[in-house]
This record gives sequence, C-alpha cells and structure tokens, in this order.
Amino acid sequence: MQQPEDQKPRFIAHESSLDLLIERGVGLHGHLGPYLVSGIRMGLLALRLLDCSGYSDITAESDAGSTPPLSCLTDGIQIGCGCTPGKGNLRVTDWRRPRVWFADSGGRTVTIELRPEVMASFRERSLEQASEYVKTLPVEELLLWNQPSS
Repeated sequence: MQQPEDQKPRFIAHESSLDLLIERGVGLHGHLGPYLVSGIRMGLLALRLLDCSGYSDITAESDAGSTPPLSCLTDGIQIGCGCTPGKGNLRVTDWRRPRVWFADSGGRTVTIELRPEVMASFRERSLEQASEYVKTLPVEELLLWNQPSS
C-alpha cells in the first residue's frame, strides 16, 4: 500500500535557508554547536559539488567517530545532505577527523574536511559564537575539498 503524498518522508530541500537547516539540526541533535553547523555546510557543499538532490542519491562516510564534540559533525551531515545510518547511506568510522567522503549514485566522489585553523578557533569562542562564526564564514575559508572524481 502506497502512502499518501502528504505522509511520505520529505528531505528538507538544500535550497532552504541555512537558518532553517540549523534549526532542524538542533532539533535532531539537541543543541547548537560549531561541529553541527560545519556538518550541515559540508553536506550542502557535497550536494552542490556532486549535483545531487539529497536524501537517497548520495552516500557519505564520516571519519568523525562517536566521541563528542567531533561526532556532532555527523548529525550535521544528516541534515545537510539527507544521508542517515538507518537508510544505510551514512557510515561512521572512528578516525576522529573532521572529514567526510561523499559519493553520488554514479560513483563520483568528493572528500570534504574542516580546516584545522577553524577547528582550533572553536576553543576561543562560546558554542553560540563558534556556531555563528561557522555559519557566516565563506565556505572556502571553512572547508577543504577536492574536485569530484569522474
């Protein structure tokens, strides 16, 4: 039996405002933080670089591990691109690095990593200040990435 259209799961369009995505991320994660916001921005960048719509046409592997605060990045990835462990398109390794590998359904890949100097700056700010900093920082100053493979 098919679900009515208004009851089907819907991915938050990546064209939505970053503020809305952060609000949804806080709802999933439980609190605001710079790693959450960084993960959202990583997921959005991956969608743009791989020309994906999100939710089911992209997979991700997060090297953030399962220890906070770095593990918070993975919750941001879920909001940013729609990958989840439950759907099987998000895997988490325990490398404890702020790096995520993404692939589209055609096999093209991109690796995105939080810049070390940005991560170091989190210690100098409150959670709210660091989150706002990550939200407003130009993506080129926030993240490192390679060009998608062909």
